[in-house]
Amino acid sequence: MIALRAIALASVLVLGPGAIAQKSIDGDEVARTFDQGRVAYREAGSVIDATMAAARPSLAALKPDAFKATIVYLHGCDGINALSLKTADLLAAAGYLVFMPDSFARLDKPRSCEPLEFRGGLHREVLAWRHAEADWALEQARSLPAVDARRLFLFGLSEGAIAAATYDGEGLRGRVIEAWTCHAGWPEYRGLAARPGEAVLALTSENDPWFQDPALRGDCGEFTGSSMLRRTIVFRPPHPAASHHDLMWNSDARRAVLDFLEQASRDGR
Repeated sequence: MIALRAIALASVLVLGPGAIAQKSIDGDEVARTFDQGRVAYREAGSVIDATMAAARPSLAALKPDAFKATIVYLHGCDGINALSLKTADLLAAAGYLVFMPDSFARLDKPRSCEPLEFRGGLHREVLAWRHAEADWALEQARSLPAVDARRLFLFGLSEGAIAAATYDGEGLRGRVIEAWTCHAGWPEYRGLAARPGEAVLALTSENDPWFQDPALRGDCGEFTGSSMLRRTIVFRPPHPAASHHDLMWNSDARRAVLDFLEQASRDGR
């Protein structure tokens, strides 16, 4: 999870070069986030949930079209938590190959939030770090024979959703943005970088406790528009998810994501 009060209140600055920015793209640091991350997929009717290092030999042996699509899942600011693992297992059970880079595998990982205090924006440069992790994970995924490069998705939760929304790399079939509004006081955190033709589903709740500051309120609708494959869903009262941050525990959110991925994956073949 991530609170972004600091982002809303911070002055608008341009990131300059320096040690912290350089570390975001340090090869060894970024490689650790993938190698020590997790992977979930279905094989012989069972869901496999393992570390990437343990699963690599099995994945290398799988044939093309073993999965509906491949998803790189970007966790929130507190890491790969229980709900993230459940989300990955849900997606794997539905026929997707899911990679979960672990940002906390870095040897140097500054704290970017205080989840119990609903306080975030503590490490502005983390966005560039998360982009580098996504870029590397997508590159590694493309190298596997079981991955169809035409059907690659980014799925981000909270801080990971900000990274998924603002990632400017090419070659994605689509993005799922869970628990982010696309609004912020820092310009590099705002908006949507999806290319024309990319499918996008954004999910948020009207009363998310992390996004009550005026600069953070709203949703991604002005950036996604509204179509079958590019839209925003806002859970409003009296919906049970209307005051929650994480959303994939809710059956309506899960169904919306699975329906979106099914259609976008099919259209991307």
